[in-house]
Amino acid sequence: MTTQLVNAFFHIFFSFYYNDFSPGTITGIILYLPINILIISAAFKESFLKSYTELAMIGLFGIATFSLFELFGPIVIGLSIIVSFLYYTFFKNKLV
Repeated sequence: MTTQLVNAFFHIFFSFYYNDFSPGTITGIILYLPINILIISAAFKESFLKSYTELAMIGLFGIATFSLFELFGPIVIGLSIIVSFLYYTFFKNKLV
């Protein structure tokens, strides 16, 4: 979710910054932003997200994952999947 939002804001920002067209900007505005707003709303309604603090933390981790992926490549995605699995397996119930 967050990597899509970061990608959308990345394309939107740099389209304005360089005053140049980017196809990713259209995808971000028409597809990524609305779908992720629906996902976030549904996550709150179904209690997958408990607070805006949790949403902010997920956002920060998404930004970090996106940035590290740009620096180091696909290995970051594998590591983030492992860390996500460990979080939801071992820590999620203890933090609530």
